[in-house]
Amino acid sequence: MNFEFIDLSLDDRQFKGETHNKNLEDAMKQAIVNFCKSMDTGLFLLDMPTGFGKTYSVLDFMVDNYDAPEFKDKKIFFVTTLKKNLPDKELREHFARRGKADDYDKYCLRIEANADMVVQKLDALYRARKIPPTITMKQEFKDLHGSVKLLNEYRDKKRELKGTSKDIINVLCKSAEDAIRKQQEGAFRKVIESELKQFRTPKEKLKNIANNPDYHWIGELYPAVYTREKRIFFMSMDKFFLGNTTIIEPTYSFYNNNITKNAIIFIDEFDATRDRLLNQIITRGLENHIDYLGLFHRVYASLKTRDFPAELTTASKLQQTYLDEHKNAKNPMEIIERFGGVFDETYDRFAMQYSFKTEEDGKGDRSRNFIFNDLQFHSVFEGENAFIDIDTDMKAKQNWLRFTKRRPTEKDGGGLSLLASVKGCLTYFQNGARNLSFNYKHHKDEDKRPGDDDYTFENAIESVLTEFHLSREQIRYLKPIVMGGQVKSKKDKKDSNGKMSLKYFDRSVYDRGFRYYDFIDDPNHSMRSEIQLFDFQDSPERILLHLSEKAQIIGISATATLDTVIGNYDLEYLQRMLQDKFYVMPEVDKCRLQESFRTFVANYDKVNIHVEPVCYSTDDTAELAEIFNGNEALIKKYAEKLSISFERVEYAKNNFIRVVKVMKAFVLNDSVKSFLCLNNKLPQENKGLFDIKLLEEFADAIIKLYGIKGLKGKDLLYSINSEDYDAKRAEFIQRLSKGEKLFVISSYNTVGAGQNLQYKAPGNATIVAVNDYDRGDMEKDFDCIYLEKPTNLLVNVDSKKGIEAENLIRFVYQMEFLMERGEVSRKDGIAVIKDAFICFSGGYTFSGKKGEPYKTDSVNNYALRTLIQAVGRICRTGLKNPDIYIYVDNTILTDYDLSIVEQRMLNPEFAELVKVGKIYYNGQANENLDIAVMENRAGTLALKAMQIINELKRNWTDDSIDYWKALRELCLMRPTLSRKNVEQNSQYQLVYMCAPGEITAYSYEQEGDYNKNINIKFDGSLPQKMSEDEVHLKEIMQIPGVKALFEKHGYATSFVPNEFILTPPMFNNIYKGALGEVVGKYILEQYAGVTLQEMPPEFFELFDYTLGNGVYVDFKLWKETMLISAEEEKKSVLEKLDKCGGKRTVIINIMLDHNMQITSSDSGRIIEIPYLYRLDRKEIGTEIIAKINREGYLQ
Repeated sequence: MNFEFIDLSLDDRQFKGETHNKNLEDAMKQAIVNFCKSMDTGLFLLDMPTGFGKTYSVLDFMVDNYDAPEFKDKKIFFVTTLKKNLPDKELREHFARRGKADDYDKYCLRIEANADMVVQKLDALYRARKIPPTITMKQEFKDLHGSVKLLNEYRDKKRELKGTSKDIINVLCKSAEDAIRKQQEGAFRKVIESELKQFRTPKEKLKNIANNPDYHWIGELYPAVYTREKRIFFMSMDKFFLGNTTIIEPTYSFYNNNITKNAIIFIDEFDATRDRLLNQIITRGLENHIDYLGLFHRVYASLKTRDFPAELTTASKLQQTYLDEHKNAKNPMEIIERFGGVFDETYDRFAMQYSFKTEEDGKGDRSRNFIFNDLQFHSVFEGENAFIDIDTDMKAKQNWLRFTKRRPTEKDGGGLSLLASVKGCLTYFQNGARNLSFNYKHHKDEDKRPGDDDYTFENAIESVLTEFHLSREQIRYLKPIVMGGQVKSKKDKKDSNGKMSLKYFDRSVYDRGFRYYDFIDDPNHSMRSEIQLFDFQDSPERILLHLSEKAQIIGISATATLDTVIGNYDLEYLQRMLQDKFYVMPEVDKCRLQESFRTFVANYDKVNIHVEPVCYSTDDTAELAEIFNGNEALIKKYAEKLSISFERVEYAKNNFIRVVKVMKAFVLNDSVKSFLCLNNKLPQENKGLFDIKLLEEFADAIIKLYGIKGLKGKDLLYSINSEDYDAKRAEFIQRLSKGEKLFVISSYNTVGAGQNLQYKAPGNATIVAVNDYDRGDMEKDFDCIYLEKPTNLLVNVDSKKGIEAENLIRFVYQMEFLMERGEVSRKDGIAVIKDAFICFSGGYTFSGKKGEPYKTDSVNNYALRTLIQAVGRICRTGLKNPDIYIYVDNTILTDYDLSIVEQRMLNPEFAELVKVGKIYYNGQANENLDIAVMENRAGTLALKAMQIINELKRNWTDDSIDYWKALRELCLMRPTLSRKNVEQNSQYQLVYMCAPGEITAYSYEQEGDYNKNINIKFDGSLPQKMSEDEVHLKEIMQIPGVKALFEKHGYATSFVPNEFILTPPMFNNIYKGALGEVVGKYILEQYAGVTLQEMPPEFFELFDYTLGNGVYVDFKLWKETMLISAEEEKKSVLEKLDKCGGKRTVIINIMLDHNMQITSSDSGRIIEIPYLYRLDRKEIGTEIIAKINREGYLQ
């Protein structure tokens, strides 16, 4: 070949494939080694730019270390978004170069979906007569083999067809694929599993597959049978999440199985894998819905009718040991009996012996109604209705559900109370079933004989749930929840020292998810309405967090650390939860990488990078005049074509004209041969808003106008989509390698990330070597790229087109992620979520808040991620055209702040784009926006705090009492918290909200006793205040002896200005109460001569203290008047007193600034003492204490 190189005085060897970019690759490999040696588990993100050998470094690490002493017992996983990007073949080459090819076969395994393996290999194995007749005669084999043959024939034909014929073949292919994947492959696999049952253990089964000719074909068809024997694995993220069916043992998911414990897991295209996980979570949630009330009734019926097996109701030896050590823990029988009490209460309260049926409005309106539940319940009902009444009709024996504008009374409860109560029952059942399953597994383990298969926790769960006579559908719904869904494990409750773990306070969407209820009426159940629950409890973050706590995770991507909760994992959340397990690269490794990177890009000054903004003037005539150089006939002709093709769809016409303009620039530039045009949508033939045939017409007109010889539009343009992607990619790469001029059109989704598009440089090409990357294949990058402004970064909620269920859930996740970070307020976020549900049900009423999410940093950064990855497609090699052209939609430069990424290590191509972008960007820093984000986050954190408080109060256990006491101590010691404290333990952010500076106070407003909306303002503009003045802390410190008491216990004697501060619920519900308890106890014991005792566990928090004689004491920090006179409050006090079996409650306000008399009510059962300390006199109220003693109120 006759390449023309621009001489950079580089060593000859680099063009013979003898060296790689060794310095940079060694630096990356060393960083990986340092992480693996310094951390047992954790997460390390390595985000070097595209083209700098990240994958090569990983493979080199594998070959270097698979048999190293410190790594030889570890399994190594390589996981990425698409299986076609798996570098298993490259790893084989690495092993071969080291003379270890046999070890590759011994230790390495690529795992694909079973159905894919069957399509690839079944027919060849059959034709080679490797599958014995005993199998091939089975009907299951015949059905599967027939479909496999048809599918492969269809796929071969499809490559040759176009138009309607191809559409028909696509339908046939889809039908065959569905039959194989959903039915036939599974049925055939059961035949094999049945055949292998003659061998008792997995080890025996595997031995026969490996050595017995009658079974060896099984390992060829299903390589996953060898999983336990291998050490290095390659698979897609979908496979990693969904499950590994090995045939010789039960199916399991890699991410929650012990096979990944202590493993090294490389996640390639790290940020993109989040979307793959989210897809699977959404699919699973939509498939795994349940008739919610039907599930309640099934469990309730079993509790009333079943006499459970002794093996279920008796403690295992291990469980009994635990029970002996924890006297308040419940044994299995007590757990089941407690189920009955919990379910009875809800059953009786809501008359659940009657069916529930939605009442028609008389107008024939059958609109769908939904209830959405995240931190709160939100109704999405027809018309302006916001509530559900329940009318129990004793005569009709029916519960009528009525959608109404009227809020139900607290006594009536209504539909939301019904759902909340049923949810509480089923959550209690799920937690209890988990404990029963653990106990049952321990039973099986204790009875296990040598050689028996392992009895898994999953087996135990299914066995336990079956005993409650649940249907397969109900078990399928409950099993993943019981396995770990909403249940907090012991390790989340206590830290390594046995103290309160702040992880317990995680109430984020990442940990708790969300759910919605769909009210369905159907002729098949016309006497009752189904309330279908769609539950989405998982998140990609939760899965990654779980993995990072048990394995070493290395995330690899050019944009792995880009901060966007729409286009990446929430890194802030992961860092907060993992703390020191979120690995920060040591400075020495950073410096080594940066120096290697600078060396790597040093020769980029030998090429010219041109960034060309592409504008649209809104004047079609002017644009066409520029395109056709003023040719009036062409201007008129194509103006009419544009008008017909786009029919006032301006955005599509604008995008199309921009593509025509860059295509023209490419056509007229003889120095460039390859152009990658990336758009949001793929072109179509003779239809749609991006018609490639119309683009061909423009190309031919331009070619003819400018007299360019040997070029035609249909040869110039090449469109590539995901269908037959590999074949199409191979074709255009071959054409480019031959020196053809090609304008390749595709979309961001198709080739915008992770795709290798480099091609072998034509023999007559003028190329520049910009680094010493491996030149073995002499591959070069595209010369030019066009970047359309990325759109559809969020799901488009369009009332005209409606929205599918998958996109509804994706949109809800997106809004929840943005609300979690405070980038969207809960008010706006919930408004657009309701819009999405209305759109889903075919409605048209919208809140007007649709544009708010697009103003967020996460959406801006998601666009940047898309662009960085896209530009990376022309940065795969070190061989370049002397001139590189980056054409960019000018609105990218004006609307997106590209400078956000300028401090990152960037490909020089993108760095030049950032440089130009700083000139065009219209935005500016907005400090008020930053404060608004903090206030949004603070309001959300306050709601979570109230949820935690309610949850702790709902069921006092040893753990919840410990938590409550620990929270009291934390609040008393640190009502504010320094940034240094938070940096030492980032999980404090689960309890304390962050302010825009060092503060001691803020203002807020709240609804529904802190259970509804909580708005926070740091400027003091709202009516309620959080400050030390609100509790008279300065005055309290003047009480003799109190300041010394506080200093002794480490309690705060004032609010120190800090950046982190307690939320309103923590301040009002915990700090105030704890402050009153400590001060009141001190004064009474010091001045009244009594001894107050802690409340016993069974009556915890009914009152503050007891005197052990039937008298109970509650302290208050009321600012002005006493509130206990309200009848409702009195009733509550008396109910609590009766529950304790007490004779008297003494309610004591700590301080007052004027005189007031002691009051007695309800025959002396409630005593109200207005003060112990007089603010106006600044002294202890000795006269009132004397009266307390004289009257014997505490006796």
